[in-house]
Formats: sequence, structure tokens, C-alpha cells
Amino acid sequence: MKDFRVYIRENSGWLTVNLFLALVMTATMLLNGIPAYEIGYGMLLCVFVTVAAAVIGFGRHRESIRQLKEMRKNIAVVQNEMKVPEYLYETYYQDCINVLVQEKDRVKNELMTRQQDMTAYYSMWVHQIKTPIAALKLLIDEEVSTYLEADHTEENDIYVINSRQMQSELFRIEQYVDMALQYIRLGAGTNDFVFERVMLDEVIKTSIHKYAKQFIQKQLRLVYTPQELVVVTDKKWLGFVIDQLLSNAVKYTKQGSVTIRVCGAIQPCDCAGCENAEKTAEQNHWNDERAVTYENSVRLVIEDTGIGIRAEDLPRVCEKGYTGYNGHADKYSTGIGLYLCRSILDKLGHRFHIASEQGNGTKVEIVMDSIKKV
Repeated sequence: MKDFRVYIRENSGWLTVNLFLALVMTATMLLNGIPAYEIGYGMLLCVFVTVAAAVIGFGRHRESIRQLKEMRKNIAVVQNEMKVPEYLYETYYQDCINVLVQEKDRVKNELMTRQQDMTAYYSMWVHQIKTPIAALKLLIDEEVSTYLEADHTEENDIYVINSRQMQSELFRIEQYVDMALQYIRLGAGTNDFVFERVMLDEVIKTSIHKYAKQFIQKQLRLVYTPQELVVVTDKKWLGFVIDQLLSNAVKYTKQGSVTIRVCGAIQPCDCAGCENAEKTAEQNHWNDERAVTYENSVRLVIEDTGIGIRAEDLPRVCEKGYTGYNGHADKYSTGIGLYLCRSILDKLGHRFHIASEQGNGTKVEIVMDSIKKV
């Protein structure tokens, strides 16, 4: 009915003209003494022809609308599926559409070429910058070792303290470089994931080794008990996620400890608060909309005693570029770390939950499927 009203409104002009002409012809014939019944017969014939033309026109109009709606559903591939034009203005409209599609393809290809060039450049830059970083690390380590051996100085010597600080800052630079590389790879649209059976302890221990000096420097206690569990995942990408989570834990924990726990469904779990895991996940459903179940799964929990996350920031900490209150307090925060973690874990098919309270630390859980006790 709506389409019919629209059709009548669009064609009201020629219908009005026909009505006006019918009235003029009726008045003319009456003035010339033509009998009324003959005029009525002629008018009835004109009305029949007009209605028939209107019905046929409406049928064609409705079919055109139907085709346009179907084309709208598949707008990306409609260029070669447009109906044959019946009127000259339809031909011009289709010409305009074809020109716009060609221009869109040109701009898209140009942008893709620029993006590929930029990705290639930054990837090359990241790989090249790693060489001087590694060289600087070796030079500082060698200089500190030589200084300690030659002068028999202690670790609390000001020169040694400054050197350790330089090592710490150089480590942060290296982590930012790795983050940039993973960000480029993740956004490049390439499939760089290799799924295999991975010993979870090996991945965790590698990340712990990277941050060992950071724990020592900040005098933080690390609690971790290996569980000898195997998961199906990508070792490199999962390692990057654990690196980021440990980095945040060390960064925002001034004193206390960082605890890493691994729980499997086929073994008893002594993690504090595991009995409330589903409740915690439900409260933080913004990280994972899928059903939370720990059957045939392994949970990797990283918990710290740091400054925590404000309740109003918690739903947004995984958004790209969002730093929140902690990020404003730390002017060097980028708001990319947790975004990358969530994006990578989504691609790996792992579930991700965060629970935190300001001033009482943060607990991050990664839930992975398909586990087996070795």
C-alpha cells in the first residue's frame, strides 16, 4: 500500500492532466449538443484505459523497487547486475553509478598500496632498530661487568645504579618496539597464526625470564608453580600476550607480589576465588560474550597487588587507545597493550576476563580449551 501511495504521488501530474483534459472534452461535447449517454460512454472508456495504464505502470514500478532493494542488500557486487534501463534518465543514473564505482576502486587500491608500503616500511624499521638495541644492551652489560671487576665496587655504586636504570629504560624501548611490530602484524590482515600443542610452562617461563630484572629492581615477589599442562595455541602470540600482562602487572605494582596460577579441569584447583570464577566472568562479560565454562579448559591467571583499575574505566580498558585514570597518571601510557591482548586472544579463540578494584590489584584470566596433563 505504501508503494502504491508513493506511485500515485509521483504520477499525480499526468493523472491531473488527464482529468483536466477529460473535463474539457466533456464540456466541449456538451456545448456541441452531443447526448450525455454518449459522453458518459466515452468517459467510461477513458477511465478504463487510464486505470489499466496505471495498474500496468504500478506493476513495473513495484518490480523496479524490488530489484533496487535486492541490489541494495548486495551493494558491493551490483555493478554488473543492474537491470536494463528503460528510460534515458535510468541510463544516465547507471552511468553515474559506474563512474562512482570505478572511482571508489581507484581510491581503495591507492589506499591499499599506501598501507602496504607503510606496513613494509615500519616492519623494516622495527627489525632494523632491534640491532642497535641489542648492541646497546651488550655494551652496557659489558661495561658494568668490567667496572665491577676492575674497581671492586658494590651494586649500590651510583655508576652501577645509573647503568641498571639505563638497562631498564632500554628494556622498555625494546618492549615498545615489539608492541609496534605485533600491532603492525595484527592489522596487516595476514594469517600469521600457527596452532600447535604447546607446553604452557615454557611460554610462561620465557616471559618471566624477560621480566626477571624488573621484578628484582622493584623488589616484587613472583609466585608461580609449574603445572605441566599442554594447550593448543600459537606459542609466539600467546607469549606476547603474557609479556604484556606481566608488563602491566610490574608497571602498576609498587610493592607486594605478582602471582601466576594455572588451573586445569582435570586436576584440582587451589586458586583462591576459583569457586567464584563464573560470577567474576559474568561481572566482566564485556570482555567475552561467549558462555563461560571451564570444563576441558585451562585457566591462566595473572594477579597483582597493584593500584588496580577504577570501576568506570574497567569496561573500556580493552578499547583501542583508551588509557583511563592510570593512563593519565602515567603520561607514557599508549592504551594499546590490552587492546592487542584482547584482539590476539579473540583470534586464538581464547577467552579473556579482567577483574579489578582500585587500590586492591588486578586479576586477569585467560581461558584456553583442549588441555592435557603430561
